[in-house]
Amino acid sequence: MNRVARSALRVSAGAVLIYAIACAIVAAAYRPLLFPVAGRADPPLPADATKIEAHAQGGATARALRFGPAPADAPLTIVFFHGNGELAEDGEGLARDLASHGWCVELAEYRGYGLSRGAGAPSERGIYEDAEAIVEQTGAPNGRLVLMGFSLGTGVAVEMAARGHGRAVVLLAPYTSIPAVATRWLQIFPMGLLVRDRFDSLAKAPRIDLPVLVAHGDRDEVVPFDMGETLAHAFPHGKFVAVSGARHMTLFQSDDHLMQKIVDFLIDVTPISVP
Repeated sequence: MNRVARSALRVSAGAVLIYAIACAIVAAAYRPLLFPVAGRADPPLPADATKIEAHAQGGATARALRFGPAPADAPLTIVFFHGNGELAEDGEGLARDLASHGWCVELAEYRGYGLSRGAGAPSERGIYEDAEAIVEQTGAPNGRLVLMGFSLGTGVAVEMAARGHGRAVVLLAPYTSIPAVATRWLQIFPMGLLVRDRFDSLAKAPRIDLPVLVAHGDRDEVVPFDMGETLAHAFPHGKFVAVSGARHMTLFQSDDHLMQKIVDFLIDVTPISVP
């Protein structure tokens, strides 16, 4: 092997080593980016909310905020799962809008976040455990239970539906999977191999035989618009609403009628007058 070839081999080996190190760093460090609000200060609890606690698998305490009547007194119970940059309290406006129809709305919190800060570090498995504990403590039968999520929370809502919970699902700005989103941002890395928290809604969608409403902004700068459309069409009974001009956090600001569309969907697909 001549000198030029040896030099080229050393350069190639060095590049491979650097790339491998970079991959290892990404695999070890992505969680603070996926779950960025674990250290955010807690806002005061809304005066009209009731704090709910439930025992999750593994012994952790799952928490949520309830607006409106108790599940036993409501024709419909909605469990909402928030985005990765939010806390449960951030959904209070949405909760009040939905509760104004006489429905019970519970804003689930994730371990490591806000109300559940001391319940451990957030992870896909842990969040699912907390979510299922909150869903089950409502005591609402599936015929009167709706699963709703925004951004990261859409993957939680889909998982709960895949586990057999709920009568209908509402997804706001959803993704197909977390590795797929990460790949759009970091195409140089094999994110499908590096990201352990997968939240793979696209793989679960075909077996969820529930009415599903998906709304996504066509100017979403965080989760690509086409992911929402792709996911909606993967559900056997999916309905897609494109919100013109909406960015990731401006769905309701960009469409004054979006809340009414959600309410109409829920009235249409849930037997809310039947216990």
